[in-house]
Amino acid sequence: MKKQKWVIFPILVVFLSAFCLWAASTKTIWSFSYFGEVDFLHSPSDIEVDHARSLIYIADSGNNRVLVFDFDGKLHKIIGREGQGPAEFSRPSGLFIFEDGGLAVADHDNKRIHIFDKFGKFVKLISPKTVDVADLIFIDDKIYTISIYGSSGYSPDIRSKKETQPLVNVLDQEGNVIQSISVDDFHESQPFLRAIKHRVCLTLSHDKKFFLPHFAMNVIHVFGLDGNKIGEFDRPLPYKPEAPKLVHQSKDKDGIIRMQAKMDMINNDAEIGPEGNLYLLTFTESFMKRLENKDRDSLPPIQMRIDVIDTKTHKLIRSIDIDGGARCFGLLDKNRLVYAYEDSDGELFLKCIEY
Repeated sequence: MKKQKWVIFPILVVFLSAFCLWAASTKTIWSFSYFGEVDFLHSPSDIEVDHARSLIYIADSGNNRVLVFDFDGKLHKIIGREGQGPAEFSRPSGLFIFEDGGLAVADHDNKRIHIFDKFGKFVKLISPKTVDVADLIFIDDKIYTISIYGSSGYSPDIRSKKETQPLVNVLDQEGNVIQSISVDDFHESQPFLRAIKHRVCLTLSHDKKFFLPHFAMNVIHVFGLDGNKIGEFDRPLPYKPEAPKLVHQSKDKDGIIRMQAKMDMINNDAEIGPEGNLYLLTFTESFMKRLENKDRDSLPPIQMRIDVIDTKTHKLIRSIDIDGGARCFGLLDKNRLVYAYEDSDGELFLKCIEY
């Protein structure tokens, strides 16, 4: 029997509530698209900040490396390169910084986790046995992971007969799955849609609670470290979001299956701020409306903003306007953040603002 290949082409429809208390004014501190002699970002997937050493780490997924900048935007070092050996990546998608300045990298396509010391020297590999790892958080001797994040794409389990899948997988130091965190809220037998509906951002609050904002569902789940659900909440939206829907599936003569889906996207990245609030990267306009515009290809990227939410009351505190096309962001301190975005010409920028 010829082995089938799967090619996934999602059509994403994005949106955000028009409701907010106030939008913070911003000031650009620095911004650039090229750095070094002639170097540039390619599909950045995650940004993490080492506050103790004032360093910004970027998973430069398309270039198969991790970039390190200082808070002034100067390139500090490059970690890794393309390949399959130690300190070699294939689409690194998620980062975690240890208290001592060490670094963990989710090497998504190579299905591994790389550990580096604070100087960027390779320490060891962890090979998850049965799951993909796209983003990760280390807590004591456990590794909390999600399998789909940022530019890591969709990884549907075609063989699974289940109607739900874990939001978070917990691994031991050898990469074995020792626990799964899941919900039973939305059942889906179609593997592609099941993967989309269970795609979340992974972030941990100061009081050790996981906040899991869904990418394509208007819900943010809250869990404890033990995997027990604490609660959930959503945000008011100006219209009813469209749930993920399969619009096309076909198989060619070579056995390659192609699928397309459309949906309303809500959250693109999440961080917990220094004051303990939840920051959510979101879109301010529906892409669905752009599909109705005959000149939609000439329109600028959809404006984006970062909503700041109280983790205790779940109320929106304020919003911070940023450029359209933002991929990911990191918080430098209580009034500065950095984000990567793609402009209307397809050029990628790294930008630091004060808000």
